[in-house]
Amino acid sequence: MRILIPSVGGLGVGVFVEWLSAALIMEGLKPNVLNLPGVSQRTGRTLSYMEIGSDGTSFSPFPTKGNIDLIISHEFLELLRVLKEGYGGKGCNVIGTTYRYYTTYEKLSLKRDIYTYENFRDVIEKYSKDHIMADIYKLGISDFSNAHLLGLLCASGYMPFIRRETYERAMEAVRIDTERNLRDFNTGCELLGRIKRDSSPSVIDEISPCDTPDLYIKESIERLGLTYGKDIRDVLFEAVGQIIDYQDVKYARLYISRVYDLHSVLESNGTVRIGVIKEFARVLAIRMMYEDIIRVAEKKISRGRFERIRRLYRIQDRDVFWIKDFFGPDIDELYGILPNLLGKIFDRLLSRYRISWKTGMFTNHISGFLILKGISKLRFLRRHSLRYAKENSLIEMYIDHIRRCSAHTTDSALLAAKGGAIVRGYGDVRREMVQKWKEFSQLTNPHIMSLYLDKLFSEKRFESMG
Repeated sequence: MRILIPSVGGLGVGVFVEWLSAALIMEGLKPNVLNLPGVSQRTGRTLSYMEIGSDGTSFSPFPTKGNIDLIISHEFLELLRVLKEGYGGKGCNVIGTTYRYYTTYEKLSLKRDIYTYENFRDVIEKYSKDHIMADIYKLGISDFSNAHLLGLLCASGYMPFIRRETYERAMEAVRIDTERNLRDFNTGCELLGRIKRDSSPSVIDEISPCDTPDLYIKESIERLGLTYGKDIRDVLFEAVGQIIDYQDVKYARLYISRVYDLHSVLESNGTVRIGVIKEFARVLAIRMMYEDIIRVAEKKISRGRFERIRRLYRIQDRDVFWIKDFFGPDIDELYGILPNLLGKIFDRLLSRYRISWKTGMFTNHISGFLILKGISKLRFLRRHSLRYAKENSLIEMYIDHIRRCSAHTTDSALLAAKGGAIVRGYGDVRREMVQKWKEFSQLTNPHIMSLYLDKLFSEKRFESMG
């Protein structure tokens, strides 16, 4: 049996191969393993090739295209790469996940991730006999590990000659965070049933009702859903929940009213298109939840963040640890939370200076925690602050740009909706991007707008694979 395991550096594929090899040896088989590290750095491409026999004889020192029985990958883009290079085939089974690393250019791109299981499912089906793909986001396992993947392999039946208890004994023999990895392995063994249920088509595509108690929000989402369908409802439900968490229900009402008002404008112009509203709803939510020092303080002391740090560094309950965060807000971010009139005075006096205040504090120590907790409680000041007035003005300009473009063509309106995502970042970066967006907001010709966005974010480089 020939197994190819593509991955990237930093995902611990070496440990996975060691577990699998130990299990095979315990079953009386003799695996031969060849590791091809590729670029020797974190996130560099890696390949592990394994041949399994009863006498240890290896027939080929390197994987042969079209002659692989099983491909196992923790990283989605590497899986697509080896399939497109011809290593898969009608006799090949595939196990993979939707987890992937993002390049710097992709993080800057205005486009959403095109390398999704939905977009490339036909590719995987074309180059495999059977496949199992774990959508880690639908499964709710953000820290999907190699132990989860090994459990999924065990449940798949692709290697029936290895018993479940043998996998467990192999993990105990390797002795790498055994307790945690065995727990993840057992979870992985139970995932196959969930994956099959999620991938089964439902007879009725039901839309869950909005959970918010606010009647205006609920009715507005339902009306938009009737026009644009389930995708818009899902986006709006998610956005409303996050905005309420960010500020309050009243702020969520403002968000929904803006989306509904733009829908009315598009309807009157005869340019109603799901892409425009969906992109606007997504970008508007991000713009309305801008990062100020109140938001930063909330995030730094959130329970979820402390739990993620514990999982990432495998900190046990009995362990004592400190988290030191470093802050460097510009002076305008500090006086930006002051009431609008008072903030304007400071803005006139200090805006010409690029002053920043740098400090560090232990956020899980009582003193640091209380300071950040106090700042996070200033949420009630946000909608009266100078920073809110500035951000709100930019958002109104963004909406006006889409309205002007909708009077020309639907393509112009869609590009204008996407263009709102240009405004991002912090400090000098954000100031520069605001200026870039103001240049963009003067455009209404779809061809010129598209060229501007392509030049700014180099989006076309992500369209070559598909």
